[in-house]
Amino acid sequence: MSKTPSRSPEHESQILSLEDFTHRDPIPRYNNFFLYFALGVGEIYRQKEHYKRFASEHPDLATSLCDKIQNQRDRSYKTSESLKPFDQELYEAYKIMKSYGVSDRDLFA
Repeated sequence: MSKTPSRSPEHESQILSLEDFTHRDPIPRYNNFFLYFALGVGEIYRQKEHYKRFASEHPDLATSLCDKIQNQRDRSYKTSESLKPFDQELYEAYKIMKSYGVSDRDLFA
């Protein structure tokens, strides 16, 4: 398994490209980002201020992702594969939350 190179502080503020965001080795680069929209532990993620702002400013996208991740994901596949159909919408949510000044480390933890 290859290690993800650490990013310098000046690179940390840059938004990843869609290709970098969705790269899988074997898990997606965005790691646990999808948990903002999941059941269970998602409740904890949704208490973070940047998520509350995102949900307030983009309620349709937040609702859509919650529905898809919670109800429409094909759980017969491994998590990484089951999230592929939602990569584009997850990326849109990532770009928005990233624009609030949140680090990738915090978003992907």
